[in-house]
Amino acid sequence: LEAHPPPIVKGRRLKLRYAAQIKRRPPTVAIFGSRPSAVPESYVRYLANGIRRDFDLPGVPIRILLRAAANPYAEDGQR
Repeated sequence: LEAHPPPIVKGRRLKLRYAAQIKRRPPTVAIFGSRPSAVPESYVRYLANGIRRDFDLPGVPIRILLRAAANPYAEDGQR
């Protein structure tokens, strides 16, 4: 992430909070952040390729799921 931070979409930077591996076969990673629907597909590919490189998983299909982080200040009906 340091080499290529998340892009700016409609004048606002996307904030990726944290990632967690939620499944093993195929490796599936859930990434929590703000506005997951606005993350471009090219940036999702960049993240998947970075995971493959860092964990030495050449040729392994990696699924990336983008999820919205819970807002602790939102009303109960707006989460």
